[in-house]
Amino acid sequence: MNLEFPEISKRLLAASGAGLIALAALSACGAEDTGSGDTSNTADEAATEAAAEEEAASTGDGTSPDAPLAAGSTIEVADWSVTAPEATLDATDAILAADEFNAAPADGFQQSLITLEGTYNGTETGSLWLDVTFGVWADGTFYDSIDCMNTVENEITLVPDVSSGATSTGSACVEVPADAESYLLYFEDVLSMDGTQYFVEIG
Repeated sequence: MNLEFPEISKRLLAASGAGLIALAALSACGAEDTGSGDTSNTADEAATEAAAEEEAASTGDGTSPDAPLAAGSTIEVADWSVTAPEATLDATDAILAADEFNAAPADGFQQSLITLEGTYNGTETGSLWLDVTFGVWADGTFYDSIDCMNTVENEITLVPDVSSGATSTGSACVEVPADAESYLLYFEDVLSMDGTQYFVEIG
């Protein structure tokens, strides 16, 4: 069929127009898909950030009883990396059974058994029980490990000094009120002048 040039021109223009419309439609679909993906990714990122913030809010930096570290946390105090792998708030029976000369707690009190583990990071030698003061914080009062004179298994005061990089482990008795509402472990550098204390939850 013979077509006049003007007619051919019209058909070419129509075909070109249809192609441009189709291309524009595809581009719009692509933009919608991309936008949908971005929305999903943004939602996932927001959920992840919210979970991280919630986890961070559950514990603090450990420098206050109002913001204790989670149970089992390792803290840096003096020249030691210290953790308390075991802490039993009422270990009275076990402590009294450990030595026939151990004394019963005062009325209204119980005896806790705290096990401390520390890696010495100093340059010479270190003594865990001399370098690190620790005990139990109960309802705002500090109960030191040296105040309970009872002997326990693997007594921390009898653990030998260690050299740099070595680990020391020992246990101690701490006498605390039996009816306190809040208990935390606390640690501090016995020679520190800034008074910084660290508080850790009891698992």
